[in-house]
Amino acid sequence: MRRDSRARFPFALRAASLFALLLLTHAAGAIDLLGGIFAKPVINKEIWDLQEQFVALTPQGLKADERYPPNAHPATLEPEDIRDALKSLELWDKGGFFRNEEAHPLLSTGQADMLGRTLAEALLKAKPNEDVIFNLRGYADVMLDTAKEREWTAGRAFYADGKLNLIIGTYRLRKDRAQRNAEGAYGVIDNTSDLFFDTGSRAKQTGKMPGRVVATAGVDYYGGAAGKRPDWVVVDLALAAAGYREEQIPEEQRKTAEKARQEAAKLTLERRQMREEMARLRQQIKDLSAGGGSVKTVEERLATLDALRARKLVTEEEYARRRNEILNDL
Repeated sequence: MRRDSRARFPFALRAASLFALLLLTHAAGAIDLLGGIFAKPVINKEIWDLQEQFVALTPQGLKADERYPPNAHPATLEPEDIRDALKSLELWDKGGFFRNEEAHPLLSTGQADMLGRTLAEALLKAKPNEDVIFNLRGYADVMLDTAKEREWTAGRAFYADGKLNLIIGTYRLRKDRAQRNAEGAYGVIDNTSDLFFDTGSRAKQTGKMPGRVVATAGVDYYGGAAGKRPDWVVVDLALAAAGYREEQIPEEQRKTAEKARQEAAKLTLERRQMREEMARLRQQIKDLSAGGGSVKTVEERLATLDALRARKLVTEEEYARRRNEILNDL
């Protein structure tokens, strides 16, 4: 029995070694198939960094050609325009194209404020072959809105053809609750080492969006309305920002402002018509002053003078003086 056990042991050892080798080979193949999907992005320059949050410049990563021309960098943009344009972005969870009750802001107010400031600085410092990448923290309501849970949104941006391109990689990523509780039991908090923040890619969609960004004024999809990339939107900053600011005005105030604009336009038209009429009447007065002895001409002159008086364009004294002059021509 002892001899048999020794005989079987080398075979078992060889089998185990072979199995381990197969596992290693499979793991290596799997890693190769991932293609470095979880690799950290190359950072050329940090613009802003706070714990796991950041805004930085990274190589564009694609050969410049007709499809991917150089970016319009450096670009001088107003932080307020970027901020309000980002605030105008809304996501429809069911993937629709038009605004409805299901839409909610793509970014939180804090995220839009932070990106407004940092993107303006980053795009001003970026080179034509660089993109801006970012990762921002937000907070989601949980437990019937009685508590907050951290979540992260990451992506990339660049400016080209007069518009801001925004690609979302990670969207509202949350840490696994069971793992968070387990770490908390051992006093570990704010640990994000196990999270992967995908900053998006131009080559293909790498993250999963729960829907589509609503196509509003100044906001379109990459590739137009038929674009296949729900993670990539192209934003006309001026139009999108103006649309957002207009929506922030209360309805009653908008109606009042619209009424005031209409009244101002009407008053402007009336003033222009009055100026034209006064110019015509002045010419008639000039013609009357030149004289003319026929009864008909005198009647016309008196009628014109009466019209000027009715419009209060001449004083009573001037009216009497002009009337006497016309009658003296008889």
